[in-house]
Amino acid sequence: MKFTSTRYKQLVIHDLGVTFTDGEAEVTDKAVIEALRGLPAELGVRAAGGRPPKDPTQD
Repeated sequence: MKFTSTRYKQLVIHDLGVTFTDGEAEVTDKAVIEALRGLPAELGVRAAGGRPPKDPTQD
């Protein structure tokens, strides 16, 4: 799963073994993915990609 860091483009999270390069990091470990999802919003880290939210006006 790809994560982006909009605030810190070269963020390194040593405890999780994650390094962002140009604001992006690819993570495959499920425990690490859950830990990244739990980071405070002020770090600017979020999951990238995935499905866009469904538009409720379309059927």
